[in-house]
Amino acid sequence: MREMPLYRKRLKVVRGEGLYVWDSEGRPYLDLIAGIGVNVLGHAHPEWILDMSRQMEKLTVAGPMFDHEERDEMLEELSHWVDYEYVYMGNSGTEAVEAAIKFARLYTGRSEIVAMSNAFHGRTLGSLSATWKSKYREGFGPLVPGFKHIPFNNVEAAKDAITKETAGVIFEPIQGEGGIVPAKEEFVKTLRDLTEDVGAVLIADEVQSGLRTGSFLAVEHYKVKPDVVTMGKGIGNGFPVSLTMTDIEVPRGKHGSTFGGNPLACKAVSVTLRILRRERLVEKAGEKFIEVSGEHVVTTRGRGLMIGIVMRRPAGKYVQALQERGILVNTAGNRVIRLLPPLIIERGKMLEVKAELEGVLNDFL
Repeated sequence: MREMPLYRKRLKVVRGEGLYVWDSEGRPYLDLIAGIGVNVLGHAHPEWILDMSRQMEKLTVAGPMFDHEERDEMLEELSHWVDYEYVYMGNSGTEAVEAAIKFARLYTGRSEIVAMSNAFHGRTLGSLSATWKSKYREGFGPLVPGFKHIPFNNVEAAKDAITKETAGVIFEPIQGEGGIVPAKEEFVKTLRDLTEDVGAVLIADEVQSGLRTGSFLAVEHYKVKPDVVTMGKGIGNGFPVSLTMTDIEVPRGKHGSTFGGNPLACKAVSVTLRILRRERLVEKAGEKFIEVSGEHVVTTRGRGLMIGIVMRRPAGKYVQALQERGILVNTAGNRVIRLLPPLIIERGKMLEVKAELEGVLNDFL
């Protein structure tokens, strides 16, 4: 048997520590992608490993119908960061988005979901229906009906599209797969005003942008509170877990997950957030953005430690050239190099990264 070849494997990694991973030949690489934004505490964080190991010896599975103290611990830790009444725990970002869509439809009694051009929300059928690019959607139709897309950051298009038929509006405060494109302040505030006016649910997809921009949620920079927020990736520092947070009460039995909210997942979240809070790593992330410039660079965009370097030519060859120099990054669209480093990276190290990137990118091609 062999693995389905859905991804092109660039490198065989055998271990990681802190900011670095090592390949099968013992060569180290500075990991600036961190499992696509997952290892926020870096690789093999000793405190995280210790707490997770102890939990594995104690209790890993309880089933969603049982309570346990790890869930209480996680809920208490979350309360330091956000002000929502409820959280639903899943196992991946796409599951969090599926829950958000279901909650919006259940709450409003409507079916229409408004999403954005260049959005990426996941690969299961509901979240795929909200995802924009045809390369993700082709061959899987018919998708879930009731979805429509509008141009991202276009206020007038939002005014035309959001009506009393709309159940929910979903957006990324910073589009990830779409090229690290921040939402404009006027656009986000317009979405909030329009959804309130028509009784629709505003959903912020923070699966990629959460934790990275200097605040727990990137949407906080806009001084707007969405009705539903989804999180995943770094929230468990590598353990597969996601959150759907809301003030909407969903009746018992309307949604669920066999593995969601298990003791080990809850421990992963609480330990990760405890370390982030104690070390102030979320706040410090906002100070670590770097501007990369040069002949082949169009611009750098993003916020904090969610960085997109827009190139004049396709980014794939630059990514390979950086790997050959011992730096791991990936793409976000055809011409964008994406950096999602662990939050433990220091400002001084990011300045070294800036210099190294400029040297490679401007000498290449």
